[in-house]
Amino acid sequence: MIRAASSGTVTFAGEEPKRFGRLVIIDHGNGWQSAYGHLSRITVKKGDPITTGERLGLAGQAGDADRPELHFEIRHDGEAVDPAPFLGLKG
Repeated sequence: MIRAASSGTVTFAGEEPKRFGRLVIIDHGNGWQSAYGHLSRITVKKGDPITTGERLGLAGQAGDADRPELHFEIRHDGEAVDPAPFLGLKG
């Protein structure tokens, strides 16, 4: 089960044909977004308000994934950034 890293609003929930297959993007405000790709199932829709830990869908093997996995990304002003500091990990 895939859960939201932080609260916000779903800005995209659907197929992304280039790479990630089923993808959910959450806008957290102030230019911050999180993205969750390769889902086998999406359980939210565009415009949904999301709380931290809320279920977004199920991990899967969509897009260019060759095995079940999750692509997790933090973006600031549209650019991917290292998520490790936000997760309390060393980058």
